[in-house]
Amino acid sequence: MSRACEDLARNVDDPVVTEQSDPWQKTGEYAAALGEANDNIDATRECQKRQRERLAKGK
Repeated sequence: MSRACEDLARNVDDPVVTEQSDPWQKTGEYAAALGEANDNIDATRECQKRQRERLAKGK
């Protein structure tokens, strides 16, 4: 079986926060990172669903 689905489930790096960081900018960076992570989860879920469908058909 292909590792294609597992490759979609990659980690997303946390934005680096320092004392000099602008809190509003970092909030936006965290929101973007969370959105990317959620997209990865959705893509992984869809990929696994398609793999199960292909396996059920014997392909």
